[in-house]
Amino acid sequence: MTRKKGITVACGAMLAIAAVGIIGWTGQSAQALGKGELGGRPMLKEAAETLGRFLILRSQLNVTPEQRGKVRAIMQSHSDEIVPVAKAIVEKNRALRKEVFAEKPDDASIRAAADQLGKAIGDAAVLAAGIRGETRKVMTPEQIEKIEEFRVYKDRAVDSVLERLPSLLAQD
Repeated sequence: MTRKKGITVACGAMLAIAAVGIIGWTGQSAQALGKGELGGRPMLKEAAETLGRFLILRSQLNVTPEQRGKVRAIMQSHSDEIVPVAKAIVEKNRALRKEVFAEKPDDASIRAAADQLGKAIGDAAVLAAGIRGETRKVMTPEQIEKIEEFRVYKDRAVDSVLERLPSLLAQD
């Protein structure tokens, strides 16, 4: 897998996971999403805009075939670590959701499940940081700058939604 493709796959997977989580949280149906009905759902709109920005970033990175090959090799070298970490997050997230939606939710059980999910996310973050360090060595300073600009954009977009959240929650 090329570096650009590896970065694209990794980022796309993260965005897809985030979008699925947001869709599940808001109760938005896949059918409605297919029709572009995001009105009144700022987090879904933000996820869609972020995906669009990501696709633009992907085209602007101008990853060379050599970079793609190096990133592919890095990702493949960590595949035996990535899969179990991803599965752990999915499993722990499902366990937390089960506790939250239990017939009689128990605070201690919810917190314990949340702690387990947090640990799984932490394990993934540590792994991602290591892989990021390896893939960063393959990128040019310009590519790194564009990726950082994208991260800043995402953070600002989330901050914007959070700032508007009180008024959004107060709407009928």
